[in-house]
Amino acid sequence: MKQQFDNRIVRSLCSGSTAGLASASVATTGALRAGHAPYAALNAVAHCLWPDATSQETPSIRYTALGATIHMGSAVFWGVLFEALCDRRSRPARIVSAAVATALIAYVVDYHVVPKRFTPGFEKHLSKRSLVMTYVALAAGFAIAALARRASR
Repeated sequence: MKQQFDNRIVRSLCSGSTAGLASASVATTGALRAGHAPYAALNAVAHCLWPDATSQETPSIRYTALGATIHMGSAVFWGVLFEALCDRRSRPARIVSAAVATALIAYVVDYHVVPKRFTPGFEKHLSKRSLVMTYVALAAGFAIAALARRASR
């Protein structure tokens, strides 16, 4: 039982980290395309602690490091849900469905459930299309991690 729990934690860390990196990369690209600095989107995530974070465009420990840490932590949090929706023996279609469902739930919670102060803040620097693509990348990251793990068995 403990081994199974430990494996789920490792899987959640792996899938969440992959999804977090993928979505951060897309958010960074989206910020650039919208005419902002590449750090702007991740800086904005820190607005839950520093309200002025959404206006910061330069890299810093205060905004960028904190924003990246919060972003990656939330991706791992969503990785726990993703791993609960599909086990390590899931077929590819089930993995993709679980990844899409997790990303959709994350979006709804991020932008329609939590108070404005706790939203990611990406919308301050991304077009609507780039915001959508950030969540598509989140789903893709979950699926890629699980499919790679499945292929390596």
